[in-house]
Parts: sequence; structure tokens; C-alpha cells
Amino acid sequence: MQPLWRAASVPPENAVSLADRLGLPTRVARWLLARNISSEDEARRFLFAREAWTDPFDFFDMRLAVDRILSAVRNREQIVIVGDYDVDGVTASAILASELEARGANWHCIIPERVADGYGLAPSLVERAQQLGGTLIVTVDNGIRAQAALEVAGELGIDVIITDHHEPGDEILTGAFAVVHYSRHADKERSRPLSGAGVAWKLTQALQTVDPRRAQGAPAQFHEEWLIGLAALGAVSDMMPMRGENRRLVREGLAALRTCQRPGWLLLCERARVDVNQLSVSDISWRIGPRLNAAGRMAHAGTAFSLLMAEHRAEALDFADEIERLNVQRRQATERATQEAIAQVESMYGSNPDAVVACGAWPLGVVGIVAAKLVNHFGCPAIALAHMEDGTLRGSGRAPSGTSLHSAVALCASYLSHYGGHDAAIGCGLQASSLADFRTAFAAAVARLREANGDTVTCSSQEMLADDYLPLSEHGLELLEWAQRFAPFGPENEPLQLFVGPVEVRQATKIGNGSHVRLRLAEGGVEQDAVWFQVPPFAAARLAAGLPKVCAFLVEIEENVWQGRRSAQLLIRRGWVLDAPVLRSRFATVYRLLRQGVTRAQALLEHLHNRGEDSTPEELAAILATFVELGFAAERDGAYHVIEGEKRDLRDAMTYQSLVREHLSPLDDSGWTGSGLYERQQRV
Repeated sequence: MQPLWRAASVPPENAVSLADRLGLPTRVARWLLARNISSEDEARRFLFAREAWTDPFDFFDMRLAVDRILSAVRNREQIVIVGDYDVDGVTASAILASELEARGANWHCIIPERVADGYGLAPSLVERAQQLGGTLIVTVDNGIRAQAALEVAGELGIDVIITDHHEPGDEILTGAFAVVHYSRHADKERSRPLSGAGVAWKLTQALQTVDPRRAQGAPAQFHEEWLIGLAALGAVSDMMPMRGENRRLVREGLAALRTCQRPGWLLLCERARVDVNQLSVSDISWRIGPRLNAAGRMAHAGTAFSLLMAEHRAEALDFADEIERLNVQRRQATERATQEAIAQVESMYGSNPDAVVACGAWPLGVVGIVAAKLVNHFGCPAIALAHMEDGTLRGSGRAPSGTSLHSAVALCASYLSHYGGHDAAIGCGLQASSLADFRTAFAAAVARLREANGDTVTCSSQEMLADDYLPLSEHGLELLEWAQRFAPFGPENEPLQLFVGPVEVRQATKIGNGSHVRLRLAEGGVEQDAVWFQVPPFAAARLAAGLPKVCAFLVEIEENVWQGRRSAQLLIRRGWVLDAPVLRSRFATVYRLLRQGVTRAQALLEHLHNRGEDSTPEELAAILATFVELGFAAERDGAYHVIEGEKRDLRDAMTYQSLVREHLSPLDDSGWTGSGLYERQQRV
């Protein structure tokens, strides 16, 4: 039997022990253990923001990089930063530029143009740096595969420091003055989650350690808070794992951005309609990040860089307005390309593919978003390619959590002219004549990796739906505050999702523009409200008609502030109808009969029939098995006897979870017939 939630596999005694040692509610201890956080020290670090910073000098070449940069600052050399055109690259550029500016250095920043320059440190950019008088190039968020550019730099007498977080190539990089990268670190696993901005931030940490003197600018505290805030923007936007040092970086970076007074940042939040005082990870992911990315996707990322670096509001206004205009263009282009890509995939692969490659006459700047939307729509790795003027194809790929996209693409490298990236995202290019062969090879590579990892590919009815179940009686501010300690959320630390149900839907009320609904849920003698934003249309129609009486929901606990009052709000993510469910009242009836001395299955069925509560033998067997599993009863020679013990929830029993699973049908299934289990063949 597959549990409905991860915490079902946690032994109760382990949860109680961890809860007692840390002074936690037992349910919170269950959540920790379900996420494999089992030691007291690890749990304290996770819950109480005590992750330790790594030493920036654990990067093997960090001392070389710092000494060379400080020498260039002292000798008034021209330092050229070479960044990237996405949010991670722009924020990494702004981190190093802000540090150099504060030291009074001579610096210039080159951010490649996506179409004309391509990604990363190219030979042409080295030549441009020489024209600017550069004697030292420092890359941020790129360069780990820039062997050709390093050779040109060597010929021109320019030193190059590489700082990057992308996957290195098979060949060892030569010719760099220093390489600051997770593959050259005393603890590769701890440094690997850092984004390009995170690596740049570690470089500034090292600079401040060796020489804390600054020539100009804001007070040291505000300067350092700005740098960690930029690093948080890069980490969230580049979907870095939310674990270890990176999680602390994002948490403290968000706190710094909430109080930041830099004019470009404040204007960006104004345009995005973000309350900077309540800034969240989702604000960055859905409002801030897309706007910063729009500059590099639709024109030039230098606009986003200039906005972040602006010292005065008047200077920043033009940049903010331009970014808003480009963001509107980006949304329109993305919508068109996504619709075409989905139609193309369904035509070529069907509705349930294992891996997809889509190609079209789309702006190169939006193919990464299209790939991400294909992942969301089809639940599998996806690559979106754009036709270029020279007849080649260039694009980006994304993959669901748990799939190494970089490894899959590496297996198909013979069909590509170039590729690079990391597990969750890649960029690549190829000749149009290789497209058909690449499609076949990519699907085979993903299948090969899944087979090697022992993945089952489909989850259908056996997927685990949540972290844990949530009784409505436990919902409240105390649990909310513990849930908030699990943030910030992201890859490898997904939002806590809890299974509520079976519950009775007492009332459904449309709110907002009519696409949202507030539900009044009842469980036993407890009632609670839950909000479902952007309800699927068919689910909304069924709820409005009052058709599903007994339902189950996947929810998150969020803070709601209204007129200065805080409350814990249940936010619905998914919903199910329970078709002909075995209600808890039936369990209660059977338990009372057992206590009255009705101990055999046949006699129990007869008593239920006489009460007008007919039950099948299979249903009764499941009820009795649940009692035995929970220790409420024992069976001997076909007779069941009550055992007195501590109170437990029926949902703690795997047998009960299996019984609930049998009756789940998605609320938004327009083909639902009320005939029982609905098999979802969704790819994971």
C-alpha cells in the first residue's frame, strides 16, 4: 500500500522523541522527519535559521582571485566584468560592480546580447574588453567552458578570473588566472547549490575579509545587505536548491531587500505591484524576476543592470519604464509561442510524452519560459528551440525536480553544436538538419536515465499527494508559525502541502472576479474556511451547484492579514470528490458495535443492515483492518475485541489511507462518472 502522504512512513515514537527534545508539536516533528531531517542539530539549524556560512576561501582559487582583484584596484587597472543576460547573471554583475564601485575601482561591465553575442565569455567579448583598456576580466555566472576565449585573452595579455556555477565540460579549463567554481572547492556538495550570483557574493565576502576598507558609497551595513539581497534575487530566479547555506542566503537576502532603499529596486517593486515590506519568494519568482529577465529576453539586459545600479530615482525612472514595456512584449510573445509549442507537442508526441523537443519561429528570449511551461503542462523534460537567421536552432531546456537535464543532454551531445547549464536548466544549439535525430536521442536519453535511477515514470493513482494530513482542529496561528519556519521554499525544499479530508463542503462562495472561491469545510464538530484561487472551471461549476458533498483537498497554510489582524488561511492547490466514501461515522458505528459485544464480521454486517447502514464485506474488512492497525482492536479466531488505548486519528492507518485513495476523483475531471478511482497518467 502506497501512503497518501510522506509522514505516514514516520514511526510515531520517532516523532514524539524529536518533538520532546526540541519542544515542537508532534505534527511539526513529523514534517521534519518526512523530509529526512532527523538529528536534533540538523532540525535546529533548519527551523531556527542556524545554517552556517561556508568559508569563501574553501574555493581553491579564491585567494588568487582576491589578490589579483585587489592589485588591480590599487594599480588603477581597468577591470571588465563579463556577466549574463538572465536574472542570475545580471544580479551577479551588479554584486561585483557594486563592490568594485565601493572600492573606487575602475570597472566596466559587459553583458552579452542574447542573439548577437550568445552566452558567456566569447573571444569577441575579450577583444571588446581590450578595446576598453581592460587588463583583467572577471566573469560572473559564466566562463566555465570558455576555453577559446581564454586562449584569445592569453594572446592579448589579459588575465581572466572565472566565477561560475554551471556544469564544467569534460576538458580541463586552462589559461585562467583563477577559477572559482564548485568543482574546485573543499566541499563540492555544500557549494554546488549556489547560483552565479551566490558565487559572486562569496567573492565579495572574500574581498571584504582580506581588505575591509571601502573608498565610498553607503555605510558598510547597507552595502553588505544590498549584496546579499542581490544574491537572493539570483538564487530564487535561477531556481537553486533551497538547502544549507543557500537557504540562509535567501532568507537573509529577502529580509535585506525588505528594508532596501535603493531607487532602482524600489521602482522595480512599484512597477511589479509588490509590497516591498512583505516581499516573498513568490514575489521574486512571479513578479520581480520576469521583469528583470524581460530586458535580456526582448532587448538588452544592460537595462536591468542599469536599473539595479542606479543611484537616483530620476535616473532609474527611464530604465523602469523601459523594462515594463519590454515585459508586456515578453508576455505576449510567450503566450503565442507556448500555445504553438503545446499544439506541436500534442501533434507529435500525444498527450502523455516522456520527453519533448519543440521548435518554432519564436523570439530566442522566450524559449526558456516556453520550455518551463511545457514542463508544467506535460510533466516531463522539455526543450524549446528557436529558428535563427543563419538557419541554426538555439534554445533552452527545463526539467521537473529530480531529473538531471544536463546529464540527459550530455548523452545527446553529438547532435549539438554547443550546450551548457545545470540539472534544472540548459541552453543548447544545433543544426536544423539534426533536429529529428536529436528529438529521438533526447527521448531515449531521458528514458535511459530514468531506468538507471529506478524511476517508475508514471505516478497515476499511487502518487504521494502531500507531506502530511491536517485535521481542521489543528489549523491555526501556532501551526502557521511553525510552517513558516520551513521557508524559504524552492527546489529540494518544496512548500508544505497538507491533505485535508474527508471533509464536508458546507458552502461555496465566489470571491474576487469570480474565478476564486471560498469554501466552508466541516470535519466532525470543527468548521474552517479555505480559499481556492483560479479554480479550474469545471470544479467551480460543481462546487457552485453543490454537487460534491464530501471532498478532500491539498492545501498550504498561509498568513492572511486583514485590517491589522493576522490569521492562518488554508490555500487550496488541488481538490477531489470522494465517490461513495466510507465516512468516519461508519467507523464509529462499527466500533460501538464491537464494544457492545458484536465481534464477528457476519454479525456486524447484519447489525449494520438492520440500522439502515448497509456495508459490503470488503468495506467492513477494511474498517476492521484499520482498527487492528491502529491498535484499537485485536482479532482472534475470526472474532474482534476492543483494546483500550490512546486516541489516534484514522488517517494514521495505511489501510484507511488506501480506502480513501480508492474513492478519490479529481474535482476538475470533466469526464467524471462517479464510478470510483480516477487514474491520472501524469508524468512526474
